[in-house]
Formats: sequence, C-alpha cells, structure tokens
Amino acid sequence: MAVTSQSSNPPELVWLLDASESLLPLSESNPIYVRHGTIEEGPPRPHPEWHPYCEISIRFEGDGAMFVENEKAHSQPGDVLLLGPGVPHWGTIDKYPLRFVTVYFLPWLLIEMGPESDGMRVLRRFTARQTMANRLLRLPKPLLLRLTAGFQELITESEGNQIGREIRLRTLLMEQLVMILRWEQKQGQDIGGKELEEDWRPLMKALQFLRTHYSEPVYARDVARAAGLSESRLKQLFQQALGISWVRFLQGYRIHRAAALLNESGYNVTEAALAVGFDSFAHFNKTFRAFMGVTPKDFHHGMGAKSKRASRAGGLTSSPPAYERFKGLPTASSP
Repeated sequence: MAVTSQSSNPPELVWLLDASESLLPLSESNPIYVRHGTIEEGPPRPHPEWHPYCEISIRFEGDGAMFVENEKAHSQPGDVLLLGPGVPHWGTIDKYPLRFVTVYFLPWLLIEMGPESDGMRVLRRFTARQTMANRLLRLPKPLLLRLTAGFQELITESEGNQIGREIRLRTLLMEQLVMILRWEQKQGQDIGGKELEEDWRPLMKALQFLRTHYSEPVYARDVARAAGLSESRLKQLFQQALGISWVRFLQGYRIHRAAALLNESGYNVTEAALAVGFDSFAHFNKTFRAFMGVTPKDFHHGMGAKSKRASRAGGLTSSPPAYERFKGLPTASSP
C-alpha cells in the first residue's frame, strides 16, 4: 500500500531552519548503532535533524506526521522509513505511546559487504533522490512480521556482548534490507538502480583508491585518474550516488578510522591523526569534532570507553537527537 504524501505549505517548512546535525558514536569497528525506546508522554515536537549516516526505522506504536525535506505524510504503526546521509527530517507525535526502533549505519558498510554491484545498488536505495512515498514504506503484513522479528533481533544483539556480535549485527541489517529490496523488485520498483548501472564500476574504483590511500595526501586528479574519469565527472558521480562529495567521504572515512584507533588500540591522539592522513592537528581536531560531536581528546579519554559500553548495553551517548530528548528513553546517564 502506497503512502500518500504531499508538499508542505511554506509556513510548515520553518522547521528546516531548526534542523541540526545529529552525531552518534559510530566508527569503523562499530559501524552500526541501534536505538529503540518508548515515549509515553511529552512534547509532541522532537527536534529536527539530519545526520551523515544511512537510517532504517520502524514505528511499532503511535501515530504522527512525518516531515522529510519539503514533503509530509501521516505515519502509523508498521511504517518503515529509509533515509540517506544529509536528509533533514522531523516528526510530530499525535498519539502516544510512540514505540520505535532506528538503526543507523555508515554508508560504506554496504559497499564493503559486497559483492560491489549489490552493495552499491542497496546504497543507492538510500541516497537516490526520491519522494516521501518511496522513503516511507507501508508493507504487506507477512513482510512486516518478518521485518519486525528482524528488528527485535537487532535490539537483542546490540544489547549483548556475545562473540560475533558485530558480524551478527551486519548480517541482520543486510537481511532486513534485502527483504525490502526484493519485495520492491517484485512490485516493479528499482529506485536509483537503473541510474547507476553504467557508473558503479568507476565509482567503485574511486572508493577503492580512497580506502587504500586514505593515509596519504590525496588530490582530485589522483582519484579521477584511478576511476578513469574527469574531475568534474568524479564530483558529479559521487554526489549522484552517495549524496556527498568525494572529499567528504574521505574525511568521514579517515575520522571513523581514527575513532576506531582511539577506541580499541594504544594510539594517542597525535598518532591516530598521523595514521589516517592528517598532517595538521588543528585540522584533525576540527574535522573529528564535526563528525563525532566531541574533540578527539575527549573521545580518547572518556567518550571512547563510554561509547563502547553504551553500544554493548544499548545506552545512549553524545548529544541525544530527536526522540531521545523526551521521557521514556534511556540517556547517557541512565543506569
């Protein structure tokens, strides 16, 4: 069943002015973050946000309006939302309680899971330009029941600390995404896939070059040469496929690598900065804070250990965006 959406009236777009970046403790070693909770009461207008991750969420209970960019739609229990990096969104709660699960993950995770063509096609499902009707899904009951069970498994796995936890989280996430895309394929939908059929190979060459040479000085001419493209086409292709520039991708890749080094090894801040290709500590500090929400020093001395504990226990870290600010959800100080 298709979701009915409509363009927001100009006065309703004021929320876009309040949208701010939401940052979570994701890193190369922990590229998936599961948030879940129930809001029993409270302010009906969570804070507008956007973030540099991909997101899939499901609403188990509660009704309300969902705003994505310049569109709005009514969201009801069972609706599944897909969002890519940099997409501003907001919601209101008209009927309590609101019970939900949201899974955030780093975009490159889909590419590295391979095979390359499949990973890129799944990523394009999140990053392609699309309407609210394609972002907010109202699925048939049999598929919804399977997805619901998968989300519950993601919650359980994220709160545990069993061997193979990260592998299992990635497997469960991929199973969810594949189920949705196969269902869409049966409906004759291929959102973003056709646009990329001829372009994914040079893009993959560019991504492979960046992942191999991220610790070295990298220039547009080098990336373009590796991909067999002009610099202008390289810029266009990254924006079309990933929704970000190649420079932004490289910065994010370097910072999440640095976060992993600070979180799980004996590297100090200076060593981590040099190891991922920064030759200016001031630039590293500014970029790290832009992606992670804290300075590398604070992350190393406190946030690194806290995020590891929180991700294992299902707790929250960093400044809580959107729904976390309201009653009924755990916070970083929750026991």
